[in-house]
Amino acid sequence: MGKKALDCYRKIKITTSSPAGRVVLVYGGIIKKLNEAILAFDDPSPSRMETINNAIQLAEKLIVELQVALDKENGGEIAERLDALYEFWLNHLSLANREKNRQKVIDVQKMVQELHESWAKIEKQSQNGAIEGGNE
Repeated sequence: MGKKALDCYRKIKITTSSPAGRVVLVYGGIIKKLNEAILAFDDPSPSRMETINNAIQLAEKLIVELQVALDKENGGEIAERLDALYEFWLNHLSLANREKNRQKVIDVQKMVQELHESWAKIEKQSQNGAIEGGNE
């Protein structure tokens, strides 16, 4: 698939997704970037430092997008806890990038993966509920 077609597909997927679906997509993007950083630690070439840096920075931008999207006025304790978690991830990744510490990246990647799986289940259940509700 060509780059233009792939970009178009991604844009359609994002704009037509439910809010939970968009969260799942963003978590997936964070995981992808953190995996790129983790793999780059094994790259013997000097460009690995740039790859690690760029991947971590892109993951951080996605985390900030999640953080900005939190409804802190109406989200209550859940929004507060997610905000604190996102702040922890950002601080941990910043340290990981400065120190070029693979384990710190892995630590965050595992936490993101857990939330990604939980949100994916929620999204699937909401889709099934919408489908089942539409058949009544």
